[in-house]
Amino acid sequence: MKFQRALPLLVLIAGMGSTDSVLGQRDPMEKWPEGPGFDPSRVEQWKESAVAIPPYPEERHLLAVPLPPSDTLKLHIDENSVSRAADRVARLTLVVETPSGARNVFYDGIRCETREYKTYAVGTSDRSLVAVNDPRWREIPRNEKNAFRYHLYRHYVCDGNSSARAPRELVEAIKYQR
Repeated sequence: MKFQRALPLLVLIAGMGSTDSVLGQRDPMEKWPEGPGFDPSRVEQWKESAVAIPPYPEERHLLAVPLPPSDTLKLHIDENSVSRAADRVARLTLVVETPSGARNVFYDGIRCETREYKTYAVGTSDRSLVAVNDPRWREIPRNEKNAFRYHLYRHYVCDGNSSARAPRELVEAIKYQR
């Protein structure tokens, strides 16, 4: 008896899918019709600016970047290396220190629009930065712990509009914890 009462409701629900075309609603999987509209060939393609590797960071120019208390790494940036070119990429030297005191040095670019980073150079034991062969853009990982690139991206490098901050603004945000 209960099934007979529910049957008209099931028929109505099952039939709703077929009424979309009758009611003039568009199937979201259907391709948009050809015609005037967005022309991707008229959009200027993003082009990366030329990159110059800065000198190895000096201790006196390192700024401590606060990380979450759960992180075991310490992070510093070289305030003299911070730049933003016409390609809207923020570039800066990072010094990442492990709990035992070992340091890794990276000269990275961060693209706010795409949440990507690229390592252009790495530090060596003789205190120089050596260019990486064939550097590539990679997604910034969102690990729960020690996600220093994501933390920089989210809290300091990028503004609310997915653009890289001006170098001075970025340095001040880190210095004054803004």
